[in-house]
Amino acid sequence: MLEWLARECRLAQRTVLLDVGGGMGGPATFAAREYGARPVVLEPMIAACRAAADLFGLKALACEGSRLPVADESADAVWCLGVLCTTPDKTELLEEIARVMKPAARLGLLAFVSDQPRPPGAPEGNDFPSETELPGLLEKTGLEVTALVDPPESADHAWQRRADEATALIGQLHAGDPRLDEARDQQQRIKKLIGDGVVRAKLLSARRF
Repeated sequence: MLEWLARECRLAQRTVLLDVGGGMGGPATFAAREYGARPVVLEPMIAACRAAADLFGLKALACEGSRLPVADESADAVWCLGVLCTTPDKTELLEEIARVMKPAARLGLLAFVSDQPRPPGAPEGNDFPSETELPGLLEKTGLEVTALVDPPESADHAWQRRADEATALIGQLHAGDPRLDEARDQQQRIKKLIGDGVVRAKLLSARRF
């Protein structure tokens, strides 16, 4: 999945990559180590930002997706992975992403879609777009979809092992934090919905027009 996103976003040495909702920085670290990109994690949870900085040495800023503390047209590429379904105002988020993208920049998006905006068992606050709705959401914010695919089944097992180790460490450092418990509950709910076929993952790339 990350390899596909990296190719679509044309990551290379010194590519300025903004990871909107980047959590603890796992995907951003992959982009830095494998492609020489210069990622910045933009994440609302302060604890996740600290973890991204302490564990991976990443630049991380605590902010909401509706107000990114980044100058206009400053990013070569943007990632937004699994975030779109967590906000009811998807247009506001996508407008902010489009604002910070250079004219030639690419967006890599992992979106969870469903035929029901709020299926039973979904995490609190989630609002899933439909697959057919996705291109229109981006187009009205100035973004043109260049690819929409299912995530590949193959995985980088070595990278996944490192990501699992980082997740375990975060669990030790922040044991008892209700926000961590909530994040874990949301992950399990999403996994179950995907396993039941109610929610589907889609990879999407787009560019400014």
